[in-house]
Amino acid sequence: MSFVNLLASIQTSRFAHGIAESNHLLIAFFQIVHVFGFIFLLAPLFLIGLRVYRLALVAQPLEKVLQQGRTLSLIGLSMTLSSGLLMFLSAPLHYYFNWAFDVKMGLLLIAILLYVAQFLWVAVLNAWHPALARWSISISLLSWITVCMAGRAIGFV
Repeated sequence: MSFVNLLASIQTSRFAHGIAESNHLLIAFFQIVHVFGFIFLLAPLFLIGLRVYRLALVAQPLEKVLQQGRTLSLIGLSMTLSSGLLMFLSAPLHYYFNWAFDVKMGLLLIAILLYVAQFLWVAVLNAWHPALARWSISISLLSWITVCMAGRAIGFV
């Protein structure tokens, strides 16, 4: 069984058919949850970036800012991944043959790896080499922006 056959069988399953043929508001709800998940995921990274650039939260230690943002980030990541999976299951063949989806998934993998690195190493980088910490936060934010742009392109390809 090829991967395309597997996706075709998923797409014809009762579960996927139920999502795809349900009220259009269900897919709209998944999209809203997806966007809010991104907001919850990226808000702590943005605050960490402001702290590293010394534009806000300067009185708080960076470790405390990291610790406080971790829970919200995990909630956002779980919201984003679960709603994205449910949207994917509604039409997996459509997404599989969409080059923008492939780009988004590649960028998502890179962005998640960079995001994990930010939570693990940005405090050490900031203490050791602040310019490198600022650079890494900027690259991480830029990677998430490209994920959002590629996701937006899926509907137009």
